[in-house]
Amino acid sequence: MTGRAQTNLPALAVALLVLTTTLGLGMALADRAFGSADRQPEERRVAVALSERLVSGDGALTARANVLNGTAVGELNASRLRNRYPVVEDRAVRIRLDDRTLVESGTVSDGTTVRRIVLVRRAESKQYEPRFAATNETTLPRRTDRVQLEIDTPPTTTLETVRANNRVVLHNASGLAGNATVDVSRLETTHLTFDANRSLSQGDVVVRYVPARTTKATLEVTVGD
Repeated sequence: MTGRAQTNLPALAVALLVLTTTLGLGMALADRAFGSADRQPEERRVAVALSERLVSGDGALTARANVLNGTAVGELNASRLRNRYPVVEDRAVRIRLDDRTLVESGTVSDGTTVRRIVLVRRAESKQYEPRFAATNETTLPRRTDRVQLEIDTPPTTTLETVRANNRVVLHNASGLAGNATVDVSRLETTHLTFDANRSLSQGDVVVRYVPARTTKATLEVTVGD
């Protein structure tokens, strides 16, 4: 009996060791799980809040709500991100637009990700000089939301009024001259009419406009510890 009891002692010791190790490992895993569960709601709160502010209509990166300004997005960096969006605080953040990383502040090895479908607006300034072959009118080649006019007519020519799609946008009875910017509808092609005391010639007016190209993209915001 005594010999059998002594024989079982090593097995008992091994069993106790296995049980203790298993309990310790289980507690460690549970601790990490609870810690992760505590962190995730806060990570998600920050990720959602940041993504909302990035696409807000009055934000620094947007042309209007959910439409990102391509130029402003390209200039975003970690310093500007933290200065403009205090909600980030000292957390690790990564922002991607489709397959391109815009900003990675800190090391984001894991975290909570929020994705939003957005439009990206990219614009490039164009200009031309209307020929005014038959009438004092011209139609812009592309749609835009604003037009800049440089008016430089000879002394014998008085250009009094400029209309955009039959709407008066500039008027001066004694004559228009110099530079002026007018807002037009981006929803329709702009047709300009110039009321003058004689036919205009090429070079009397320079038209500058900013056509926009809009594409769909996925904005991805990941927030870690």
